[in-house]
Amino acid sequence: MALFHVPDMTCGGCVSAITAAVKAADPAAEVLADLATHDVRITSTMADAALLAAIDGAGFSPEQRAG
Repeated sequence: MALFHVPDMTCGGCVSAITAAVKAADPAAEVLADLATHDVRITSTMADAALLAAIDGAGFSPEQRAG
């Protein structure tokens, strides 16, 4: 499980964009986003760096956190 803080995730559209970006990289990934804390938890077999790159590529500024 990877945990990212995404301070510029501010609405449901942001959650959808992040989820779509992660799912494009790993269709089997499970994505749980919490708008109140701006945290995204991802369960995936991909490396954390690849997940971070997918979120970044969608136009957001993710910061990895210890999960």
